[in-house]
Amino acid sequence: MLFEPLTFKRKVEASVWERNLVDDGVTFTPYQMKYMFECAESRTTFDEYAQNLYLDVDTKRAALRASASVVSIVSYLGEKELNQTSGTIIESYDNCGVILTSANLVRCPTNRGSREDNVKVIVYLSESESFEGKIMACDFHYNLVAIKIQSDTPLRAACLANLDDSFITDPSSLLAHKHKSFELRPHSTSYNLIPGVAVIALGRFFSKRFNLMAAPGIFRLGDCKYGCEELFSTTCKITRCGIGGPLINQYGEVIGICFYDWSYTPFLPINIASIWWDHYKKYGEPRRPKLGMKVANLHTTDLGILENFCQMFPNIFRGIIVEKVLLGSSAHSAGIRPEDVIVQFDGTNVQSFFELFEKMWSKVGDIVEVVVIRANTDDPLHLMMRVDEATEVYDWPLFESEL
Repeated sequence: MLFEPLTFKRKVEASVWERNLVDDGVTFTPYQMKYMFECAESRTTFDEYAQNLYLDVDTKRAALRASASVVSIVSYLGEKELNQTSGTIIESYDNCGVILTSANLVRCPTNRGSREDNVKVIVYLSESESFEGKIMACDFHYNLVAIKIQSDTPLRAACLANLDDSFITDPSSLLAHKHKSFELRPHSTSYNLIPGVAVIALGRFFSKRFNLMAAPGIFRLGDCKYGCEELFSTTCKITRCGIGGPLINQYGEVIGICFYDWSYTPFLPINIASIWWDHYKKYGEPRRPKLGMKVANLHTTDLGILENFCQMFPNIFRGIIVEKVLLGSSAHSAGIRPEDVIVQFDGTNVQSFFELFEKMWSKVGDIVEVVVIRANTDDPLHLMMRVDEATEVYDWPLFESEL
């Protein structure tokens, strides 16, 4: 009798630098799936996950620095609760506060692309502080809603730190790593985020005692399952109570708005959320750029491609590499190709995805010059591209309607 040889599969840990993660490879039994759905339905605290039970002192200090700007929000249709989210006070003036959270708060359960009318919003800062909120802006493209509250006393706005995703690939720039201890630093304008850096997702529970919740994790490059291409992901584990809450860095600065998935926490960088709100205040409506291509920062590409590029262009260490161009898009019409590296946009150098995206935002509808470097050409190419407006609405899950 012949026997098949035994084979053993070794589990390979996903790297935080892996960009094509669709899922984490984890499968669940029917019993485990039932348990997860029950947890989602009951909207438990972050303590549901063991990794959130025993927080280290640095996590606690960072969370406490941001805690005064973290709120719980409940929406109602008449006497019936519609939804619940966490949120962040991003502006404070004249005892008024502006809060950013997920548009799921006001989304119609039967029509994801529409907003419920006559929604009442209650914002909780603590067990003893609650306010009725007024909806100022709503956008289902980025799943964002801005809410205004009026207080008798000044409200504390969060410290926001725009993400800087530029990273130099020049090997001569290597420096000895120096450990930086925790410190409470003043408001900063940017924060360099690379895979493996510690981050913390925060939320506030929706019933008495309205406790602050924290879920530590790390930033990773893995793709998100949602349609929104501007989302990034972390290994933080939150529950539905944390949807719309802030993602903070080790200094307690807000760097993103959290959303929810079973196995990880996607987030929208605060850069994009802030630009969206500033644009809405100025024009009274969102006007968002459409890339028309899939791009990545140069330093995230495969080592072999990076080596060839550095050999051909030894003085170029930053840029945005084009991975895919959508057929029929303005990028396609302009002549941009996969593996092109974008180094200039509208006459200024661009070194990262965020920098390119922010510049495109103010040029929606305009025709601008894009300078790219192509492997088989000696000189940079100067191309003219129209910045299209994004009119489609991304598909965001609404967990209430699915349970």
